[in-house]
Amino acid sequence: MEEEKEDQESNAEEKLESNGTEAEDSPKEISLEDKVKELEDKILRSAAEVENIRKRSEKERAEAYKIGISLFVKDFVPVLDNIERALSTLKDTDDVNYESFVEGISATEKDIISLLEKHGIQQINPINEKFDPLFHEALFEAESDEHEPGFVTQVIEVGYAIDKRLIRAAKVGVSSKK
Repeated sequence: MEEEKEDQESNAEEKLESNGTEAEDSPKEISLEDKVKELEDKILRSAAEVENIRKRSEKERAEAYKIGISLFVKDFVPVLDNIERALSTLKDTDDVNYESFVEGISATEKDIISLLEKHGIQQINPINEKFDPLFHEALFEAESDEHEPGFVTQVIEVGYAIDKRLIRAAKVGVSSKK
């Protein structure tokens, strides 16, 4: 009789295992707690990786900015040298040749404009163009016989843009109706 009891208990254990009620003891199955810990670990690793990528991209952006600005400054230094030479000639002589001084300043202005264009910066000088509030700042309106209303009649300060992105708006006077 004891053998029958043992056989019945053994059959009952086999049925329980086959039904999966004792899956916790099975080495193939992972407990729910272990799955949660594994997912938490993956989330933490992913968050750390995202943070590392963010820091690396910020560092690369800052380095690219430094390289870009250094290239601009390298091109700008000769223009600054020309200005210093012009000022030193004024200080060294009692006799000032204003005509040659003005020519030198005009040449320096052309160098600066050329340098800006080389680096993709365009001047906005909208004289006789239709007023565009995206690129122009109206300082005043003036009646005009020569222009239709809404046209730029005077440029107080030129503007600057890089790749259609405004750096500084052109400050202008705009025509109005009489």
